Amino acid sequence: LEGELRLERWRLGRLEKAAVALVALEVLASLAERLAGRAVPGREALRLAAYAAAVYLLIKLLRAAARTLLWRVRNRMIVLFLFIGVVPLLLVAALVGVGGYILIGQAAVYMATTELDRRAGRLEGTAKALLWSMEAAEPAKRAALARTFLGRAAETWPGLEALVREAGQTTVFPEGSELEPPPAERSAARAIVKRNGEFYLMARASGATARIGEQAGAARSVIAAQAPGSAGPEKPAAVEAALFEPLSETYLAGLAPGLGKVRIFPWRRDELGRLAPDSGYRRLASETQGQVPAAAFRFDYEIVWGTSPFTVAGWGEQDRDQFVNVIIHTRPSAVYRLLFGPRADVASFITVLLIGLSAALLVVEMVSLVTGISITRTLTRSVHELYVGTQKVNRGDFSHRIPIGGHDQLAELARSFNSMTASIEGLIEESKERQRLESELAIAREVQAQLFPKVPPQMRGLEVLGVCNAARTVSGDYFDFVKLSEERLALAIGDVAGKGISGALLMASIQSMLRSQLWTAGGAAEGSPEDGAWRFSTSGLVARLNQQLYENTSPEKFATFFFGAYDDRHALLTYTNAGHLPPVLIRKGEPRRLEVNGLIVGAFPFAKYEQSEIPLEAGDVMVAFTDGVTEPENEFAEEFGEERLIEMLVRSWRRTPLEIIDEVMRAVGHWTGKPELQDDMTMVVARRL
Repeated sequence: LEGELRLERWRLGRLEKAAVALVALEVLASLAERLAGRAVPGREALRLAAYAAAVYLLIKLLRAAARTLLWRVRNRMIVLFLFIGVVPLLLVAALVGVGGYILIGQAAVYMATTELDRRAGRLEGTAKALLWSMEAAEPAKRAALARTFLGRAAETWPGLEALVREAGQTTVFPEGSELEPPPAERSAARAIVKRNGEFYLMARASGATARIGEQAGAARSVIAAQAPGSAGPEKPAAVEAALFEPLSETYLAGLAPGLGKVRIFPWRRDELGRLAPDSGYRRLASETQGQVPAAAFRFDYEIVWGTSPFTVAGWGEQDRDQFVNVIIHTRPSAVYRLLFGPRADVASFITVLLIGLSAALLVVEMVSLVTGISITRTLTRSVHELYVGTQKVNRGDFSHRIPIGGHDQLAELARSFNSMTASIEGLIEESKERQRLESELAIAREVQAQLFPKVPPQMRGLEVLGVCNAARTVSGDYFDFVKLSEERLALAIGDVAGKGISGALLMASIQSMLRSQLWTAGGAAEGSPEDGAWRFSTSGLVARLNQQLYENTSPEKFATFFFGAYDDRHALLTYTNAGHLPPVLIRKGEPRRLEVNGLIVGAFPFAKYEQSEIPLEAGDVMVAFTDGVTEPENEFAEEFGEERLIEMLVRSWRRTPLEIIDEVMRAVGHWTGKPELQDDMTMVVARRL
C-alpha cells in the first residue's frame, strides 16, 4: 500500500504533461538555434513559458519527494536538524567565504587598477611636459627637442612609442614606428587603446589640453572613461602629442609586485549579442611572468577576480572597439602583505584570529552536531519502537514490549505503552475467560433447563404449572413435578442459598436426591381405614433429604424446601414445609396460608419434620413461591411483599395457572421498574378442577 501511494505521488497529470512538453520544446528550440546559427521566431515567449513550466515541475517534484522522504519521523527529524543546525552554518560559512573572496579580489583589483591609473597619470604628465618644452622652444628646434625628450623618457617608459604633430609636421618615436594619427573623435586624455591588435596605455596632450590640465589639475581613471567620443570632436591644436606604453606581460606583472598574475581579458559579442571570450586575441598573460604567489598556509587558496567589462577604443581605422576586463590571480596572504606592508605582525595576528575563530566555530558545530545526532537518534528510535509496537499490537501480538532506556519522557512513554499492552493482554485473557465461563454457563443453563419439568403433568382433577425465571444465567430456585401414578403426584419447590453456579449445583443435588428417594419408595403410601386415601410420608422424605444434604455438602449450603404429595382420587394434599415461605391457598376468594413443618434442609442433622394434609375442594388454588417474588424493591426501597401478592391472587384466583403466573410476573417487573431481575423468581400454581 505504501508503494502504491508513492507511485500515486509521482504520477503526472495533464498540467504536468503540458509543462514537460514546454520544457522539451525549449530544449529543441535551443538546439535548432545552435545548429542554424540564427534565432527562432517567438523564442523569448517560449523561453519564458518554459522557465515557468520548469519552476512548476520543480516545485511538484520537490513536494512529491518531500512527502516520500518525510514520511518517516526519523527523516523529518534529520531534515529539521539540517535546516536548524547545519544549513545556517553552511550559509554563514558560504557568506563569509564568498564575502572574503570578493573583498580580497576587489582589494587586489583596486591595487592593480589604481597603480595603472597612477601610471597613466604619469604618462599624461610626461606628454604635457613634452608639449610645454616644445612650446617654449623655437619652432625650428621643436622636432629635435621632441626626439631628445622622448629618448630620455624611454629610459623611464620601456617600449615607449610617441606621435608628435606640429603645424602639419609629424614626428614619430622611435623612428620607423608605424603610428597613425588619432581619429578626430578620440579625444580622451588618457586611456587604454587597441592598436594593431595589441593593448597600449595611451596619454594625449595638445596645446589647449595642456593648459586646461594645468589649470584644473584633475586626473581621470583610464578605466572609468573608455567610451569613444566621450568629449566630442575637438579642433586640432597647434602642437599635439600622443604617447603609447605597451601593456606587455612584463609591464602588467610590475604593476603590483608580489600581488599575483595580472592580465587583460578580451571579450566579443556573438551572433545573439551576448558577450563571450575572444579567442582570436592573444592574451597578455604569460605562464612565466607574474606568477601566483605560493600559498602561505593551508587555506591560502588562489583567488581570481576582475573588473567589470569596459570598452577599449580602437586607435587605427582597422581597429575596432573591444570589450575587456582586468583579471587578477592572487592569494589572501599576498593582499595582506601589500595592505599591511612591514607590519607583518598585524597580518599574522589577523590570520591567527581568523583561524582561531574558525576552529572555535568548528568545535561548537561538532559538539552541536554530535548532540543533535544523539537527540535525533533517541527520538527517532523511540518513535520507531512505538511504531513497531503499534504494528504488532495491530496484528494482535499484545505480548510485545518496547525496550526501555533512560529516565526521560520518552522512556516513560515506552513504559506507558508496555503497561497499556500488558493491561490489554490481561483484559483479553479476562475476556477469553469470561467467554469460556459464559459458554460453560450456557451449557449449565441448558443442563438445568433439562432438570425442570418440560411439560406439566396431566391429572384428572388437578391442573398444575411451574415457572422459574433466573436472575442470572442459571438459577438457584427449584421446582419439580413427579407423577407417581395416574392418581398420585409429587410436587416440590425450593430456594437454595446462593445464586449462580453454586446454587444451580445444589439445586441439581436436591433434585437427584428427591427423585432417587421417590423412585426408591416406589409410590409407597400409608392407607387410612376410614377413607382409604393414599398418604405419602412427606416428613420422612424431607428428613432423609436433610440428612443427605448435610452429609454431602458444605455447612453453608442449605435450602428452604416445600414438598407435597397429592392423591387425585380423594383430592388430598399431604405436605411438609421445611422453612419455605408458606404457600397461599385461595378457597372461594378467601386466602389461607399453609403451615411450616420444620427447619431448612441441609443445615442441621438433628432437625425434625412433621407433615400436614389438606383436602382440596373444587376451585381451590394453591400458589407456592420463592422470595424472588415478594422481596424485589422499587426505587424507594419498598418490597413488593406477600400482602400485595395475596391481594393479586385473590383478584385473579378464577383464572388459569398460566394467567395467574403472567400477571404476578408483570406486576413484580412493573414494581421494580427495571428489566433485570433482582433474584430468581419461581412460582408453582395448582388448581383443583
